[in-house]
Amino acid sequence: METLVMIQEVGAYSERQYQKQNGGSEYFKSRGVTMKHGGDTIYGEMTGELASKNRDTQFSKQVPYVVKGFWKHRTWEDQNHQVRHENAFYITDLQTL
Repeated sequence: METLVMIQEVGAYSERQYQKQNGGSEYFKSRGVTMKHGGDTIYGEMTGELASKNRDTQFSKQVPYVVKGFWKHRTWEDQNHQVRHENAFYITDLQTL
């Protein structure tokens, strides 16, 4: 997906250590961004090297950006055996217009 957005808020860069299935450990790197697209508000995350590269980037709320990314969906069953759904948007590029 590629669309034009205005930045509303940018979260702090974060690194969280996790255990890989092979027993090793790695860091999950992320930085969240809240954006407006028309009347819609979208939350997306930069992850991995993109998040690291933009850890200190100052994004302007006054400038339009082109965001590229993809949606990921997951389904799970909660404690009450209700099927739940979640959509997450992962940012792959964020550049000024």
